[in-house]
Amino acid sequence: MFGRCLIALIFILLFSVDGNSQTVLKNLVQNPSFEYTGKDTVRDRPDESWTFEADDESVTGHATASRAIDGFRSFLIRAENGHGYLESDPFDVVRYERYLLSFGVCGEGRIQAIVRWWREKDDSLTLLEDEYIDLLTVREDWSVPQFNVTAPRRASAASVRFTVFDGHVWIDDVRFR
Repeated sequence: MFGRCLIALIFILLFSVDGNSQTVLKNLVQNPSFEYTGKDTVRDRPDESWTFEADDESVTGHATASRAIDGFRSFLIRAENGHGYLESDPFDVVRYERYLLSFGVCGEGRIQAIVRWWREKDDSLTLLEDEYIDLLTVREDWSVPQFNVTAPRRASAASVRFTVFDGHVWIDDVRFR
């Protein structure tokens, strides 16, 4: 009986939100699990909504089916020397709104998550500021770190950027809600 009451209480707490809070639950990141959107199975980019760059020729990044926490693919960055950068396209945000960033990571290396806040000016986006999230040391088992951020006063969009170095890291299930 106690177990049923506890489950009912948890259900009430989880689902008793006002209409404004419902928008926070929607993931704003396109293709958060790096699934291929077409028939092409050999491209490095799973979708036009993500961009990979590196500061050294030896650094590589690509979508892979070797490991995944959600769906069939994740994005693997190998950066033993140098840095690999994976960034989402900007998506709309509401100023002063609180958001939850979460993502799955595993491997051996270090990763820095950055929320890039953008502002619309003259029909284009200009970078307003970068908000650096904790530097993480990644281990072999999947973990899902979560961070709360608040959109600055002039922000109209955001993107999520990951910097990987000192090893190899799989990234999957990126959520910004």
